[in-house]
Amino acid sequence: MSEVVFLKDTKLQEVTPVENIFISAFMPAAPELALKAYLYGLMQLNAPHMGDIETALGCDAGALKNAFEYWASLGLVEIIGDSPLQIRYLGVRSAFSVSPELRSGGKYAEFVKSLQSVLGTRVLTGAELSRVYDWLDVFGFEPEAALLIVKHCLDTKGAKTGVAYMDKLAKTLAAEGVFTKEGVEERFAEELVNKSGAAKILKRWNLRRPVTEDELALYSKWINEWGFDEAGIDAACVLAINAQKPSFGYLDSVLNDLHREGSVDPERIRELQRRDDAAAELAREAFKRAGLKSRPSLEQRLQILDWNAKKCIPAELILLAAELSADSSRPYADMKATLEDWYAHGVSSVAAARERHACAGAPKARNNKNRNRALNYMRGEGYSKSELEKLGISLGEEFYKEDE
Repeated sequence: MSEVVFLKDTKLQEVTPVENIFISAFMPAAPELALKAYLYGLMQLNAPHMGDIETALGCDAGALKNAFEYWASLGLVEIIGDSPLQIRYLGVRSAFSVSPELRSGGKYAEFVKSLQSVLGTRVLTGAELSRVYDWLDVFGFEPEAALLIVKHCLDTKGAKTGVAYMDKLAKTLAAEGVFTKEGVEERFAEELVNKSGAAKILKRWNLRRPVTEDELALYSKWINEWGFDEAGIDAACVLAINAQKPSFGYLDSVLNDLHREGSVDPERIRELQRRDDAAAELAREAFKRAGLKSRPSLEQRLQILDWNAKKCIPAELILLAAELSADSSRPYADMKATLEDWYAHGVSSVAAARERHACAGAPKARNNKNRNRALNYMRGEGYSKSELEKLGISLGEEFYKEDE
């Protein structure tokens, strides 16, 4: 339980005096808890330690401090200590240097009353109220729209959400040209739908956490700017499953490619998925024929897809190139070189491919898994064995068994 100390400059009477000017100028716009705290504090000045103020007012230390910060912003009290909370009461008339709108509520009186019903026990300081008033006077929000912004922030972020966060949201809505109650309601309803859709993606990936603001912004872009619907995004998630760690960033790149191709329709996306599945199967079979025991990486699958779908190299030529590279020390690199050569020379049939391969003078593959690769490399440079011996270079062949 927090200790609160009240100080006074002059001796007060054994009653609790409340100046009429306080009642007429300050009381009408005051939040309920702030008013109760002020009056209870006045009583404590005259009869200290009559009871615990937090218990008496049914609030916690934070709410009580906020209540007195409200009066401090108006110049009626001064907070001179936090632990314990120490409040010095000042003269009411000295507070008239404060803006009349903040002091009496003025044209904001009804708005402040409605705002306090949204805030509950939360009390905004004069400076915080001034920022909310700017929504009405500077940006042109309808009072009902401003109340919806406050309520939405409290519901979304909690009762202690700062006015700075509310102000940021208000400015975002103003930039979008949303100022009316109906417009704000529609905007928040849209946000709820987007949040639900984004949460489904996380659930699909077995991620048990809330959607972040950045993820929500991406989902909103996919729906509102790029024209995808929930079914289209769901279909794109299948394409994104190729990633080791699916994320909104990776899914964004997938959807960006689809958007550039004009493929936002779910059926078109599923057609692309079937194409990618066929390419993945082609990659697996090519690796098998090339004698590779590893699985094709995402980059390799995409490269094989590029050869097959974009460069229109038939699947049988890709598999033939894989077979021809099976005995190489670098099967995939040789397969790639062969396919690029065939593509450059317009080879489009198996017969033409075999002819090109024979004419290219490809060395006969050696089925020697233990051969020194440095030996192969140096021989590939065009030096003969006798020439190397004249240079005094020993290839260490005595340690390797040559093929018959």
